[in-house]
Amino acid sequence: MTLYDEFRYPGKFYPQASPERMATLATLFGARPAPVDHCRVLELGCGEGGHTIPLAYALPQSQFVGVDLSEASIKRARELAARLGLNNAEFRALDLTQFPADAGTFDYIIAHGLYSWVPEAVRQAVLEVCGKHLAPDGVVYVSYNTYPAGHLRQIPRDLMRFHTRHISDPATKVREARNILEFVISAIPQPTHERELLKRELAVYKKSDAFVFFDPLSETSDPFYFLDFMEQAAAHGLQFVAEAEIQNMRTAHLVENVRRQLDAMTDRLLREQYLDFINWRGFRQTILCRAGHDLDLTLVPERMEWLMIMCSMKPVQPIADLNSAEKVEFRDFYAHTVTVEEPLPKAVYLELGERFPRAVRYAELRERACRRVGLDGGHLEVETEAKLIRMLVSSYANGVAEFHVYQGPFCTEVSERPVASALARIQAEAGTPVTSLYLAGFTMEDSVLRRLLPLLDGTRDHAQLLSDLRQCVNGDQEVTAETMGKALKTLAAYGMLMG
Repeated sequence: MTLYDEFRYPGKFYPQASPERMATLATLFGARPAPVDHCRVLELGCGEGGHTIPLAYALPQSQFVGVDLSEASIKRARELAARLGLNNAEFRALDLTQFPADAGTFDYIIAHGLYSWVPEAVRQAVLEVCGKHLAPDGVVYVSYNTYPAGHLRQIPRDLMRFHTRHISDPATKVREARNILEFVISAIPQPTHERELLKRELAVYKKSDAFVFFDPLSETSDPFYFLDFMEQAAAHGLQFVAEAEIQNMRTAHLVENVRRQLDAMTDRLLREQYLDFINWRGFRQTILCRAGHDLDLTLVPERMEWLMIMCSMKPVQPIADLNSAEKVEFRDFYAHTVTVEEPLPKAVYLELGERFPRAVRYAELRERACRRVGLDGGHLEVETEAKLIRMLVSSYANGVAEFHVYQGPFCTEVSERPVASALARIQAEAGTPVTSLYLAGFTMEDSVLRRLLPLLDGTRDHAQLLSDLRQCVNGDQEVTAETMGKALKTLAAYGMLMG
């Protein structure tokens, strides 16, 4: 019996911890990982399969193994996998310190929300499993709490644990933990740094009861310095590749003299450690591979050929002449904006925006964008292509574009009888975050979207969908054919539709 048997933590899909993201980053830094659509994946601490099951659903030719100590969580994972008819996902209830030696090797190993929250013996078992069972070209993802922000988070953690030390009921414990934070915040005169710290933590803790119970209130919740974690990883034959959220590695936002000094550092690990201090980082999601691989941080055109790019940027106003020096503002799906004045970057964003949510292979993108501005994409000058690559990498590092090595099939057009992903329909009905077929997660807060999605099983035409949707909404808001049409197009843009 574990705490997870008493208090559910359903979990969800984490795009940054997917084999596709891991493979993309490994490829970006010069490795050649296994194809994600034909690979073997292990998730340590899989819980109820909230992460593993969406992967197995989206990648039916790959094999997945999820392990967790909680038998109740494993039972729920098996039930959902069976409901979806998945035959490529296996779930086992076991102690990681007794991980079977004959389990074979895995191309990708995932340990999200585990390393900082387990005793030292289990922590060492996580890295030992990675060291022994990672394929030669395999990639590992490990998330963990970090210093220096870990020092600050210890203050509300100590307060909450002290106040609830005699409470055994999980729901009561969580409620009282939040209450004591609110009480202390109200007692501290404003404005003070201490008050702001507690307010920020309380805002995070209001999002999920399970997160409060299993993170700040847990018996173990240990932060580490990045260099200390990497020392432990190196002892098991692993080396640093990148952070899963590559934006956390960038230095462009820093003042010039600081950026120059950091970029001049030849020791990547030391540079990352200083970035943690500069950014007051409290959480890392680290990508590792086997030691001995010669990683190459210089992006060359040949390596870009392995990548696909996805971006939802569209011009705010129509562009009269791509080749003019006129500045053009682009806005993406998430309301991020960039301003561009050079012809080729304008053409790149136009091409990507028109293809979104499809990703475009670099070679095709280069060819089509160049054609728009009268250049020969097959014979670009070296400096012009280098500039194009820098622009794309900068867009990726700043969260404007995404790099991919794989994108599964989904429909971008709405059919007469729309069919949504079976997994997305189940998730929407359960009220949990919804996973798209291009492996992105959405909270789906819009009630029309969430109520429409479970209806998309291919049995209803648009007229029947509208009638049934109106019954689901039940007077909460008016639903017109136009409202539903927009919702269907949004779901298509989210990558939810299969037909």
